[in-house]
Amino acid sequence: MHGKATIQEMTTSLALKANISDVSRTIADVQASLESKQGVDDITRLLDDRVTRQDMHYMLSNKVSVEELTRVLQTKSNMHEVNMDISQINSKLDDIIKDFNKRISNCSLQKDFAFLQTVIDKKADLDFVNDSLSQKANKQSVANALHRKANRTDVEEML
Repeated sequence: MHGKATIQEMTTSLALKANISDVSRTIADVQASLESKQGVDDITRLLDDRVTRQDMHYMLSNKVSVEELTRVLQTKSNMHEVNMDISQINSKLDDIIKDFNKRISNCSLQKDFAFLQTVIDKKADLDFVNDSLSQKANKQSVANALHRKANRTDVEEML
């Protein structure tokens, strides 16, 4: 039997073949799988957003190395040192402010100047004092007048 198949071969072959329910189920699975897959637009967008090897090498070459970061962190002042420096500066500023306030308290104030001005205004004018003194008798004229007057003892003797 060269061109014909036996019944048993045919039955065996048909048993190996898929039935209609298997084919329908497989087609439904393929259709669901195709619907859940990303579309061409989504894949194109993802490909446009990807990083190329050249870009990746460029970004990696520009990153900070561990050695460089370690060196920067070692030279950076720690917070305790900064706080101590700030405390010293604040202390110096307080001393300067105290000294400044002390100096200001020793200075004459505007009201003191106004008081002195009124005292000076109430004082006699130099020209007025000189005029008044010129109208008074001088020392020599008083001495001469006293010599011309009689002495008490002389007057008592005369009496």
